[in-house]
Amino acid sequence: MSEAEAGTYIAGRKLGQLEEPYQASDLTFGSIRLDGRSLKNADYQHCTFANISFKEARLQSSTFLDCVFIGCYFRRAELVNSSFVGCRFIDCQFTHIAVKSSRFPHSLFRGCQIDIEELEHNLPPEPNIREVLTRNLSLESSKLGLSTQARAYRMAEIRAREAHLRAAIAGQSQWYRDHFDGLARLRALLQLILSLLNRWLWGYGERVATLLRNLVLVAVFLFPACFYILRDGLRKEGHAPIEPLDLVYFSLDNVLPSDIRSGIQAIDLVPRVLAASESIFGVIVLALFAAYIFRWSLHR
Repeated sequence: MSEAEAGTYIAGRKLGQLEEPYQASDLTFGSIRLDGRSLKNADYQHCTFANISFKEARLQSSTFLDCVFIGCYFRRAELVNSSFVGCRFIDCQFTHIAVKSSRFPHSLFRGCQIDIEELEHNLPPEPNIREVLTRNLSLESSKLGLSTQARAYRMAEIRAREAHLRAAIAGQSQWYRDHFDGLARLRALLQLILSLLNRWLWGYGERVATLLRNLVLVAVFLFPACFYILRDGLRKEGHAPIEPLDLVYFSLDNVLPSDIRSGIQAIDLVPRVLAASESIFGVIVLALFAAYIFRWSLHR
């Protein structure tokens, strides 16, 4: 963060002292050590905390509203039953922090993040607000090179989005009934269906095992079963009888870019269309594999 940018969070706010009863509004606090202290029932509104050390500090039953934390040090700090509403955490350090029954609605992290193991039980209960926060933390984790954390937060974001869409479809609260009319609910339903299909088809792009499972189900079971039903429209070399295993080879020949020779040809229109559809499915699967490998390489 540049000095000019940091100045925008300080401008117009007088310099104050962090002292009991730990309550203030529209002040700036800078370069103060609160190492090992206990801040109980603190209440700060629209304040800026710059280069503050909260090392091994305990913030209990405290409220921070629209506050900015710039370059603050929270190593081994403990946040207990505290609320950070609409706060911004910029270039802070949260090493070995403990978060207990605390909330971060509408907050934003930049250049820093809290491990999901500490934050997952403190995420906002509202799915739409939880979605925004987990998306932010996923992006920041990725920028910091924390690929495992980024993936975990991304999955939490997706679960929150699906919960948000379900609530919108069902009109679970007055807020959803006011913000989602009939057409908006229909759009939410379509978005939920697409998300669930994404999960089933290839695990949101994060689980290659899901894609492999579906490839096996389609190429070894589904399409061979369809070809068996339409076997009168197929012909084998030498007019030999078509066995079930031959149909599996025929299916694999369609879906995989390999030199598998099944000796079967589709001669009727419907089997030919089905074989072409399976070939297109194979191209899509290969593209998804390539996308997964590309994303995996970026996270290495």
